[in-house]
Amino acid sequence: MQAAYVVQVVTTALGVGGTLAAALLTQAFNRRAERERHEREDRSRWLTERQRVAAKFLAGALALERNLWSLCSHLDREIRPERLPGHTTVLLIPDEGIPDVIDALTREILVDGIETAFGDLDTLEELVAEITLIGTPSEALAASELHDRLGDVVGMLEGFVPFDDAADAVQECRSIRDAFSAAARESLQVEGGYHLPDRRPRG
Repeated sequence: MQAAYVVQVVTTALGVGGTLAAALLTQAFNRRAERERHEREDRSRWLTERQRVAAKFLAGALALERNLWSLCSHLDREIRPERLPGHTTVLLIPDEGIPDVIDALTREILVDGIETAFGDLDTLEELVAEITLIGTPSEALAASELHDRLGDVVGMLEGFVPFDDAADAVQECRSIRDAFSAAARESLQVEGGYHLPDRRPRG
């Protein structure tokens, strides 16, 4: 009788212990599954955010580059001791231009384009900051270099440098842009590569 009671107690204890152990294992498994689900969602959200910022930056850089190509076509190839006699920037020359150097229409086109470019650079700078925070180091470096180089071209246009100098500088932006695109594609785990065609203008 006593032995049977002991067996019953042990059996009951084992049943309760097994049920508790199963419950604990199930709870641990569910916590792990939930944690993995959150990690997947976080990775997906960051990839989506990286894609958004990278695409916006690339589109803005391309638009600015097109504007700079267009502005380059208004420069000349003349070799003069002073590109803008008596002035250091297109923005400061008289509305009527400078005789035999730059006419009023060309000045107006360049001034409007340069001022627009300054605004575009400000927008790109904000995106560079975002890329620096959420992108990979290679993305951040390429984005910063591209922004700086595009800014250099705007400065060259301000100084009314010879056409070939400015056009070469815009052309150099292309390789930096390609480097950013490659870094962004790697970050987004996109295979393959693509380079936009050369659209150098004629002076």
